[in-house]
Amino acid sequence: MSIQPQFESYRYIGEVCRLRGQSIVECRLPGSEISSILAVHAKAIPAECACADGEAHYSGKMLLSIVYEDGDKKICRAERGAEFFHKIEGNAVTPACFAKAALSAENINWRREGSGLYISVIVDAELTVYGGKQIEYLTGGEDLIVRKGTLALCKTVCVSGETESEDEFEADYLGDILLHSENAIVHRVSANAGQIDIEGELSLNICVLKSDESVCSYERLIPFRMQIPCEEAFGHITASARVAVKSAHLTAGTDEEKGKSKIVLSYCLSADCFLYINDEISVAADAFSRSAEITLKKANDGSRYLTNTVKCTERVSGIAVLSPPADGEYTLQAAVLPRAEIVCRKGERGTEAEGAVLADVLLCAADGSHKKAELSLPFVFPVDADGDIVEADCVVCGLNIRRKKSGETEAEATLKLSFRVFDERSWEYVSEVSAGEEYPQEDSAFSVFLPRAGEGLWQVAKRLNCDPEELQRSNPDLEFPLKEGERIFVYRQIK
Repeated sequence: MSIQPQFESYRYIGEVCRLRGQSIVECRLPGSEISSILAVHAKAIPAECACADGEAHYSGKMLLSIVYEDGDKKICRAERGAEFFHKIEGNAVTPACFAKAALSAENINWRREGSGLYISVIVDAELTVYGGKQIEYLTGGEDLIVRKGTLALCKTVCVSGETESEDEFEADYLGDILLHSENAIVHRVSANAGQIDIEGELSLNICVLKSDESVCSYERLIPFRMQIPCEEAFGHITASARVAVKSAHLTAGTDEEKGKSKIVLSYCLSADCFLYINDEISVAADAFSRSAEITLKKANDGSRYLTNTVKCTERVSGIAVLSPPADGEYTLQAAVLPRAEIVCRKGERGTEAEGAVLADVLLCAADGSHKKAELSLPFVFPVDADGDIVEADCVVCGLNIRRKKSGETEAEATLKLSFRVFDERSWEYVSEVSAGEEYPQEDSAFSVFLPRAGEGLWQVAKRLNCDPEELQRSNPDLEFPLKEGERIFVYRQIK
């Protein structure tokens, strides 16, 4: 009798691969009027992301806000923009895939060439590529005895959405807004009733030039909520979201009698949401044939699954590093563009968050000239999160710096953090069955076997090439797992 295995298919969406690449974006400014650069806010906004054979393409726009000092020691501002296009190679990428891109601007540098000043920014791109997956798994077949099992797997659903909103507030009298930065952090994501609910906060930092030509900064935390329709958002499904500020515009009006400024922030948030859905299918966990040797080939796949989200607030403080060192007499005017670099690592004491608070510090010398220094405040603290992978998002608020009499710079800041905890899950299934040599035909009506102690019914049946149910019927007194000294009788029908 020939072996004819039967297979079924299961299709789902899953993560195909993760790609990382970098590209350089340059913008030119007329350099004749610029004495020194004081701060540059670079924001990379993704536009499109497409997949092709063996590579993923992404594009976007770089927005630059520049604060500089001219030859008369006057603080000025300028804005520039540039589009960029890049690609990353990946063997697993096909045109049927789709990708989600997370972009960040890093390593901002400038140089003079002739009458121009060129600002270069490295765009760091992390692309997560998703695609349709299919597994072909064994379910049974002619002349096959199979042991049924349940295959637990998880699939990912990705949806995106945008929302526009505005916030209005008062601040002390402002002269001119030099630059502003916004960072979003997600505190809670829930998926149910056909939609995804996202709650978080927007951290706003504003650098302003006051009427007395001094520079200062303001901070504000703005709560936000997004609701994104999703057909798969039903039941108890775990979900995460990544929110970015797509655009932000500030307008300010002044009430000179009150000495107050009314500020309106209009902004657009974009969110990439990820649903992690558990599923189970019935498969053949193992199989054998009574008539011939067979070889089972197994395949495997896997994915990450969100198990927990943790939000917390941490206060960090200590001696910060200013680079380059601020020598001589100067005053600290403002800390702008506060941000944090953070990674999570597993150590002997559990999971720890390690990184540094970063900011650009504007300094004013005794002669009225300005210069810039970069502040770095390192930190490390334990995180109550146990998983295979822990990812962190962080915004910095309440950053305060002061210069001690010893010349050191002391800093303290509040970190608002959100941690996503993932388990790496994998699953294995029988993907191929190949037949070998046929067994020699038995000519005895029954046989007696001495099994190994501790063997289960399936193990014995597979070793004896016998149907487990028939084996149990012919040996009703046996209890599995077997004890040493047991005897098994196998009866055959002789033709």
